[in-house]
Amino acid sequence: MYIDRQEIVEELRLRKLIRKAIRIVESKRQKENHQHLSEDQRLRKVIRNLIMEDEVGDTEDSPYNNTGLNTLNTLFDNILKTIETGYKELASSKEQRDSFSSHMLKAVENVLAPLRALEKTNDELSEEIEIDITPDRPEDMADIRKDKEEQAVEDFGIDGIDLTGRDKAYETFNKIETQIVEAYKALHSSEDIKAFYDGLLMNLDLYFSKFEDEIQPSVEAPETGVEVDAGLDAAPAQEEDELDLSDIANL
Repeated sequence: MYIDRQEIVEELRLRKLIRKAIRIVESKRQKENHQHLSEDQRLRKVIRNLIMEDEVGDTEDSPYNNTGLNTLNTLFDNILKTIETGYKELASSKEQRDSFSSHMLKAVENVLAPLRALEKTNDELSEEIEIDITPDRPEDMADIRKDKEEQAVEDFGIDGIDLTGRDKAYETFNKIETQIVEAYKALHSSEDIKAFYDGLLMNLDLYFSKFEDEIQPSVEAPETGVEVDAGLDAAPAQEEDELDLSDIANL
């Protein structure tokens, strides 16, 4: 489902504030053990309320005044869960997830490129066509020893970035490719097509940021009785960054 950029930016801002509040609470916990329980309970209550406040996909009753955006909204209703599942399965490292995101965005651009080229006039196409008659180089040729699936995955890839993320993106994109193409082909107005295409890439990028933020271990850590660093600096935050829990609760 299509979502407005401002809504995503605002949600990411709120989540950033929550993480900052957690850092402050952890710092105070080391100095003021007697306040640990009450502050932790208050913070958890705030976080639970924020999580319940805004779920992905609450746009079905908010049609747009553009057919391209409405088509995009319906498309996201159908494909977003598949994308989210693929992204969040990559739990080992951010490098894997970054690779997944880059490959997915590139795959969308590549699969729609032929359709976008057809929208140009014949004159424009003739001016852009270049014929390369240089001899084939061995490094440019597919390895005939590889089966078609292996070659397809390699062709899908981006040089120099994580292969696990590439393979998961390949698997995920194959599940949603047809739906993306069919949604794009259903549009004929240049205005609708532009809104759909730009919105598709923008929202995918924003959703990846949202998914990454949700993966971060910032909510409801189990009580173990052992102090956990969790990547939090012991150094006190600067005064301008100090946020009292009451400030977060009033957001």
